[in-house]
Amino acid sequence: MKNRFTPCSMSATLLIGAIAAISLNSGAGAVAGGATLASCVPAQMRVTHGTAQGTAGTTYIPLVFTNTGAACALWGVASVQPVLASRRALGPAARNQSMGEMPARHVLARGRSVSVAFGVVETGNFTASTCVARRASGVVVSLAGFVRPTYLRLPISVCTQRASTTTRLIVDGSLGN
Repeated sequence: MKNRFTPCSMSATLLIGAIAAISLNSGAGAVAGGATLASCVPAQMRVTHGTAQGTAGTTYIPLVFTNTGAACALWGVASVQPVLASRRALGPAARNQSMGEMPARHVLARGRSVSVAFGVVETGNFTASTCVARRASGVVVSLAGFVRPTYLRLPISVCTQRASTTTRLIVDGSLGN
């Protein structure tokens, strides 16, 4: 008696072959060899700022996130809120200029850093009535579940009636660009 493959049995054979190939490629050897890297945790992250650099009405200040612990991964957009000396919010939080962009995953060895260019628009670029400028004593910076809200002394002038600060996705290094 001859073996005959019907269209249904041929599809089943191809499906079983595909499942076997996937199992071989992602089986125990691949799992054991590809250890999962833990996400960074707030206790191991230090937040500082770099030197401000101005361009065409906006000053950019690198906000730097440095890993002080074991290798870990993080990603996302920093949340930055200008504040008074009392840590009370002053005006709107920094506006995210990377809407629609996918965050890259950054792997940080001990002592390595990522950063973001925190933009502070010159308050004189706006009319006095739409801006209502005030002096902030600093900013509170956080990054999703990776960095707890951290106060950085950073005297800047901001608008209280409209967003005059910006942030973007984090990037490798400590320069924010």
